[in-house]
Amino acid sequence: MPSFAEPPFQKFQDLNDDTIISGENVIRAIQEFESKVKVIKAEHGDIFVYAVESNDENAKTYKIVIGPIEIDITIDLKNLRIVIEVYAKIPFVGKVQIAKTVGNLRDGVTLTIGYPPFIGGSLTLKLDGKNVVLGYSFDALGFHYEGSKVIITLP
Repeated sequence: MPSFAEPPFQKFQDLNDDTIISGENVIRAIQEFESKVKVIKAEHGDIFVYAVESNDENAKTYKIVIGPIEIDITIDLKNLRIVIEVYAKIPFVGKVQIAKTVGNLRDGVTLTIGYPPFIGGSLTLKLDGKNVVLGYSFDALGFHYEGSKVIITLP
Protein backbone atom coordinates (compact mmCIF):
# COMPACT_ATOMS: atom_id res chain seq x y z
CA MET A 1 0.00 0.00 0.00
CA PRO A 2 1.44 3.42 -0.96
CA SER A 3 2.30 5.86 1.80
CA PHE A 4 0.95 9.38 1.95
CA ALA A 5 4.49 10.66 1.34
CA GLU A 6 4.48 9.27 -2.20
CA PRO A 7 2.65 10.46 -5.30
CA PRO A 8 -0.20 11.22 -5.66
CA PHE A 9 -0.45 11.95 -1.93
CA GLN A 10 2.72 13.95 -1.49
CA LYS A 11 2.40 17.54 -0.37
CA PHE A 12 2.50 20.08 -3.18
CA GLN A 13 5.26 22.68 -3.05
CA ASP A 14 4.68 26.36 -3.85
CA LEU A 15 6.51 26.75 -7.14
CA ASN A 16 6.46 30.59 -7.20
CA ASP A 17 5.40 30.56 -10.85
CA ASP A 18 1.74 31.55 -10.31
CA THR A 19 0.66 27.92 -10.55
CA ILE A 20 -2.57 27.41 -8.64
CA ILE A 21 -2.36 24.09 -6.82
CA SER A 22 -4.36 24.77 -3.67
CA GLY A 23 -7.02 26.98 -2.13
CA GLU A 24 -4.29 29.11 -0.61
CA ASN A 25 -2.89 29.79 -4.09
CA VAL A 26 -6.37 30.83 -5.29
CA ILE A 27 -6.76 33.29 -2.39
CA ARG A 28 -3.27 34.70 -2.98
CA ALA A 29 -3.98 35.15 -6.71
CA ILE A 30 -7.28 36.95 -5.97
CA GLN A 31 -5.61 39.25 -3.43
CA GLU A 32 -2.83 40.11 -5.89
CA PHE A 33 -5.39 40.85 -8.61
CA GLU A 34 -7.50 43.02 -6.28
CA SER A 35 -4.43 45.02 -5.27
CA LYS A 36 -3.95 45.98 -8.95
CA VAL A 37 -7.57 46.98 -9.64
CA LYS A 38 -9.29 50.22 -8.70
CA VAL A 39 -13.07 50.46 -9.09
CA ILE A 40 -14.56 53.94 -9.50
CA LYS A 41 -18.31 54.41 -9.26
CA ALA A 42 -19.85 56.22 -12.23
CA GLU A 43 -23.35 57.06 -13.43
CA HIS A 44 -23.55 54.14 -15.88
CA GLY A 45 -21.74 51.32 -14.12
CA ASP A 46 -18.23 51.24 -12.77
CA ILE A 47 -14.91 52.37 -14.20
CA PHE A 48 -12.20 49.75 -13.78
CA VAL A 49 -8.54 50.79 -13.65
CA TYR A 50 -6.01 47.96 -13.85
CA ALA A 51 -2.31 48.45 -13.14
CA VAL A 52 -0.35 46.51 -15.75
CA GLU A 53 3.20 45.32 -15.12
CA SER A 54 5.87 47.31 -16.90
CA ASN A 55 9.48 46.37 -17.59
CA ASP A 56 10.48 50.03 -17.36
CA GLU A 57 10.73 51.38 -13.81
CA ASN A 58 10.27 54.93 -15.19
CA ALA A 59 6.92 54.10 -16.80
CA LYS A 60 3.49 53.13 -15.50
CA THR A 61 0.95 51.29 -17.63
CA TYR A 62 -2.79 51.11 -16.98
CA LYS A 63 -5.87 49.67 -18.61
CA ILE A 64 -9.12 51.60 -18.03
CA VAL A 65 -12.52 50.13 -18.88
CA ILE A 66 -15.70 52.22 -19.21
CA GLY A 67 -18.62 50.30 -20.66
CA PRO A 68 -17.51 48.95 -24.06
CA ILE A 69 -14.45 51.25 -24.19
CA GLU A 70 -10.96 50.10 -23.14
CA ILE A 71 -8.24 52.73 -22.76
CA ASP A 72 -4.61 51.63 -22.53
CA ILE A 73 -2.23 54.30 -21.25
CA THR A 74 1.49 54.33 -20.61
CA ILE A 75 2.96 57.26 -18.70
CA ASP A 76 6.66 58.13 -18.70
CA LEU A 77 7.16 59.33 -15.12
CA LYS A 78 10.25 61.43 -15.96
CA ASN A 79 8.77 63.73 -18.60
CA LEU A 80 5.01 62.94 -18.21
CA ARG A 81 4.72 61.84 -21.82
CA ILE A 82 1.64 59.65 -22.32
CA VAL A 83 0.70 57.11 -24.98
CA ILE A 84 -3.04 56.47 -25.28
CA GLU A 85 -4.69 53.66 -27.23
CA VAL A 86 -8.48 53.34 -27.25
CA TYR A 87 -10.37 50.19 -28.17
CA ALA A 88 -14.07 49.43 -28.48
CA LYS A 89 -15.77 46.08 -28.04
CA ILE A 90 -18.33 46.00 -30.84
CA PRO A 91 -20.95 43.21 -30.99
CA PHE A 92 -20.27 40.71 -33.81
CA VAL A 93 -17.05 42.57 -34.68
CA GLY A 94 -14.94 42.20 -31.54
CA LYS A 95 -12.24 44.49 -30.16
CA VAL A 96 -11.36 47.34 -32.54
CA GLN A 97 -8.79 50.12 -32.09
CA ILE A 98 -10.65 53.43 -32.51
CA ALA A 99 -7.99 55.99 -31.50
CA LYS A 100 -4.30 56.34 -30.67
CA THR A 101 -2.23 59.37 -29.73
CA VAL A 102 0.83 60.59 -27.87
CA GLY A 103 1.00 63.74 -25.76
CA ASN A 104 2.05 65.34 -22.50
CA LEU A 105 -0.03 65.15 -19.32
CA ARG A 106 1.01 68.66 -18.25
CA ASP A 107 -0.65 70.08 -21.37
CA GLY A 108 -3.51 67.59 -21.32
CA VAL A 109 -4.45 65.31 -24.19
CA THR A 110 -7.86 65.25 -25.85
CA LEU A 111 -8.83 62.79 -28.54
CA THR A 112 -11.93 62.13 -30.55
CA ILE A 113 -13.13 58.55 -30.55
CA GLY A 114 -15.54 56.94 -32.92
CA TYR A 115 -16.72 53.85 -34.72
CA PRO A 116 -19.97 54.97 -36.39
CA PRO A 117 -22.76 54.19 -35.76
CA PHE A 118 -21.81 52.41 -32.54
CA ILE A 119 -19.51 54.85 -30.71
CA GLY A 120 -18.72 58.57 -30.87
CA GLY A 121 -17.35 61.18 -28.48
CA SER A 122 -14.16 62.37 -26.82
CA LEU A 123 -11.71 61.59 -24.03
CA THR A 124 -9.33 63.92 -22.17
CA LEU A 125 -6.45 62.97 -19.89
CA LYS A 126 -4.76 65.70 -17.87
CA LEU A 127 -2.73 66.25 -14.75
CA ASP A 128 -4.20 67.99 -11.70
CA GLY A 129 -1.39 68.15 -9.14
CA LYS A 130 -0.29 64.51 -8.95
CA ASN A 131 -3.71 63.21 -9.99
CA VAL A 132 -4.35 61.96 -13.52
CA VAL A 133 -7.89 62.97 -14.43
CA LEU A 134 -9.93 61.29 -17.16
CA GLY A 135 -12.70 63.38 -18.70
CA TYR A 136 -15.03 61.50 -21.00
CA SER A 137 -18.17 62.14 -23.00
CA PHE A 138 -19.27 59.54 -25.51
CA ASP A 139 -22.24 57.59 -26.75
CA ALA A 140 -21.79 53.86 -27.08
CA LEU A 141 -24.28 51.19 -28.08
CA GLY A 142 -27.27 53.33 -27.08
CA PHE A 143 -25.90 54.65 -23.77
CA HIS A 144 -24.37 58.03 -22.93
CA TYR A 145 -21.26 58.07 -20.73
CA GLU A 146 -20.02 61.35 -19.29
CA GLY A 147 -17.91 62.42 -16.36
CA SER A 148 -14.55 63.41 -14.98
CA LYS A 149 -12.76 61.09 -12.56
CA VAL A 150 -9.34 60.84 -10.93
CA ILE A 151 -8.09 57.52 -12.20
CA ILE A 152 -4.60 57.36 -10.69
CA THR A 153 -2.23 59.34 -8.51
CA LEU A 154 1.35 59.55 -9.67
CA PRO A 155 4.20 58.90 -7.23
